[in-house]
Amino acid sequence: MLNRVGEGLLFASTSASVCSFDNDSDGGDENEALNAAELNFQDIISSPLDASDVKIDNFAEKGECFNPETVAHWLRLCCDVEEVGRVHTIVLKCFRGSSTYVDNNLICSYLKLGKLVQARKVFDGMSRRDTVTWTAIIDGYLKYNLDDEAFKLFHSSIKHGVQPNSKMFVCFMNLCCKRVDLALGKQIHARILKSNWSNLIVDSAIVNFYSKCGEISSAFRIFDRMAKLDVVCWTTIITACSQHGLGHEALLLLSQMLGDGFFPNEYTICASLKACGENKALKFGTQLHGAIAKKICKSDVFIGTSLIDMYAKCGEIVSSKKVFDRMKVRNTATWTSIISGYARNGFGEEALNFFRLMKRKKVYVNKLTLVCVMMACGTIKASLIGREVHAQKIKSVIHTNMYIESTLVWFYCRCKDYSHAFNVLKHMPLRDVVSWTAIISGCARLGLETEALDFLREMMEEGVLPNSYTYSSALKACAKLEAPMQGKLIHSNASKTPALSNVFVNSALIYMYAKCGYIADAFQVFDNMPERNLVSWKAMILGYARNGHCRKALKLMYRMRAEGFVVDDYILATVLTACGGIDSGDINWDLESSSHDLHAS
Repeated sequence: MLNRVGEGLLFASTSASVCSFDNDSDGGDENEALNAAELNFQDIISSPLDASDVKIDNFAEKGECFNPETVAHWLRLCCDVEEVGRVHTIVLKCFRGSSTYVDNNLICSYLKLGKLVQARKVFDGMSRRDTVTWTAIIDGYLKYNLDDEAFKLFHSSIKHGVQPNSKMFVCFMNLCCKRVDLALGKQIHARILKSNWSNLIVDSAIVNFYSKCGEISSAFRIFDRMAKLDVVCWTTIITACSQHGLGHEALLLLSQMLGDGFFPNEYTICASLKACGENKALKFGTQLHGAIAKKICKSDVFIGTSLIDMYAKCGEIVSSKKVFDRMKVRNTATWTSIISGYARNGFGEEALNFFRLMKRKKVYVNKLTLVCVMMACGTIKASLIGREVHAQKIKSVIHTNMYIESTLVWFYCRCKDYSHAFNVLKHMPLRDVVSWTAIISGCARLGLETEALDFLREMMEEGVLPNSYTYSSALKACAKLEAPMQGKLIHSNASKTPALSNVFVNSALIYMYAKCGYIADAFQVFDNMPERNLVSWKAMILGYARNGHCRKALKLMYRMRAEGFVVDDYILATVLTACGGIDSGDINWDLESSSHDLHAS
């Protein structure tokens, strides 16, 4: 979804202006000439093809030469390829030599109608090219995701000594952005600063570039230095924050943008709704829906899809369904979002019903749709349906995709089918941290702890770095095997990564050390945690109790309650069972109290 926002911002601010040209003609004479040109244009275009060709030949025979401005005006009036083709014929017959200005307009007209091949033919036939020529053709290739060819053209423009202007620099930054080429982008940024070409559009492109390359601090630095801001600048930085998991910052920036009197566009709304979903900011998202989204564009399919996703991530699946039902136009992303929302909230059967309806309506199914469907199958352990989807994927034209394969590994593990999960993993041409974590966590869940640790070793030998989920699953495997030495080795590796600050990794470490009888190590991890959740408290208290440290378990229960956590019945029952020999005077737990107040002597 956010790809659309990023791509829209990438080109919306530049494409319309790439093919705009200066005209130094006198205003009155120009209007007269354009009116006459428009009449001639309508005469030629409305005529049948043969009659049109005769009229064009008559113009050429009479030596009626049209100036470049007239032809450019004709090209702007063209609505389809046939009309552009007729004007192109006039250019070839009536202009003896190549006119850079006219050819630039022809390139832009063909590109506007999606005819890249014809645009390239005009480009290749030009005897003289200027900055506008190179900018238009590079921008055209970028729009059709032909990044390698755009990159070759970029090098050719440098080789030909083309002096870039602001529009061309934006085009170059967009190229670096799509290639995620940080080194080249920095060089171009330095050239922009040296040439003093900075402006609103150029700076927005630079912010977008650093964001796409993962340099969010650099993106903020450029944004903070901008003397003037507009909606595009604000939207670029809000989108950057949203895409990098900085949802809180994205929403703060949106508030600041509104406070500064700027009204958001559909791109801003989509990025902000994503931030609301990721941060579970339901109240903010609902306000955004009511106060802004409805006023901007009720029928915008992308805003509607973002709303579905936001409500689902906030657990409000009923609201997601309401938005979905009210949408007059739905695309693949819309259907995928509602399927994903139901699957994420544990309603696998409902998600599959939407998938069946989607297929009946003959809506295109993409890779992300398949991932969401497999998630739904895994949620309800619908092994048969999942296998059918897997078989359809193999038969279809959908090529191997790492995310689909990783989800298949997870799905088969959820359905307790280790052999199929292993088979999918084995045949993956590339495996990333998600793929490996799926098999490691699956093995740990299926009681195949030795295999889980073997996969962790293989993963690291391939040079793939574990994430917090990988470490948590591997540590649970160590705990079940009561293998403290392997656990300590994993702890050592995790300590060199940001994963050690993750509350679930720390909780898994506490559980592993306590299960292996290393209670002092468990408490050291617990005591050093910057923040604790219910899982951390439970792991440490039960670790004390099961290792015979009953008084420490009771004291920690009191401390847990004092810090605002509710001691549930499971913790209480486990501690009382494990500490059955403790003097009854040491504890008086009011079982009737909903807050389970503890009175320790």
